[in-house]
Amino acid sequence: MVRNIQIQDAQDLEYICKMSLGHETTAALLEQRIKELSNNSNYSLLVYEDDATRQVLGFLQAEQYNLLYGGNGWNIIALAVSPEVQQQGIGKQLLTAMEDRASKEGYSFIRLNCNITRTNAHIFYQHKGYSCDKVQKRFIKAIG
Repeated sequence: MVRNIQIQDAQDLEYICKMSLGHETTAALLEQRIKELSNNSNYSLLVYEDDATRQVLGFLQAEQYNLLYGGNGWNIIALAVSPEVQQQGIGKQLLTAMEDRASKEGYSFIRLNCNITRTNAHIFYQHKGYSCDKVQKRFIKAIG
């Protein structure tokens, strides 16, 4: 089932972040970030929990994306499913839950960025009705 994130999900999320996204993190950091973000209405933090085992097998993080020159939408920052259960509909359920929320709240779009090397993810998003509308470079500067 899809539900809102809880602090006790941190351990399962640590595994998913490492194995599915390649991001090194800790359960302690995830707990801190869950506390900071879960009560902020600018964010949507969803997890997929297995009904039988109560294990979190996937998650979605999105933030409001409000354009000065256009409409309001959601930006999916992360969508990841544990490698052992990929292609079993978990990502689809998370994405559908986010789309339902956006629709109910009157948002006009959902957008996301996906690394050019993640070709399986590209196929997944295209099958869910998403289209690639541009190719761009990302620039980042570390501060501090």
